[in-house]
Parts: sequence; C-alpha cells; structure tokens
Amino acid sequence: MKSHLMIAALTAVLSTAGLVAPALAHGGEDHAAAPQAAEGQGEVVAVDAKAGTVILKHGPIPALKWPAMTMKFKVESAAVLEGVTVGAKVHFELKNVGGKPVVSEIHVL
Repeated sequence: MKSHLMIAALTAVLSTAGLVAPALAHGGEDHAAAPQAAEGQGEVVAVDAKAGTVILKHGPIPALKWPAMTMKFKVESAAVLEGVTVGAKVHFELKNVGGKPVVSEIHVL
C-alpha cells in the first residue's frame, strides 16, 4: 500500500515539475511538455522503409527537453526516407501526431 502512495506522490511531483507530459513522448516514456514540432541532428542507425521507421542516434533536443539518445521513429511518409542511408549525418524535423513523435523531414548533411 505504501508503494502505491509513493508512486502517486512521485508522479504528482514530476508532473508539476513539467517532467511528465504526453506530447512527443517516445517508447512509453514521458519527457516534457512539447511543442507541436521540433528538430534535431544525429546519425542514421537503421532504416526500415517497409515498416516506415528510422532509428536515429540524436543529440539533445532542447525544444522537447530530451537528452541525446538513440530512438526509433515512425516517418510521415515513405518519401521521407528517400536517399537516407545508414551512417548518414542528418538534420530532422519531428511533428506531434496523436501524442507521438513522427519524422516529417530528414535532410542529409
């Protein structure tokens, strides 16, 4: 019973601190209240055109208060992945689609 109270209290503290929000969260984790769009830079780790996903090892994304990490993202359309190869350094744009981050553009640097 105590653990449930502690979890509820911790969640309340994190929520009021702006550390828990549904906006552009990834992988079931909530990071911060997020705008409808953000951008970042990183390296392409994997591309799955059939699944419509890309794995990016990206630097910090200040607009989302995300630290540097490696993440799998859905892409808005197959066209986003055209010319994108593993190992490429990229600049990418994210948009909020149903509370999930979706890559809307990728530009090879």
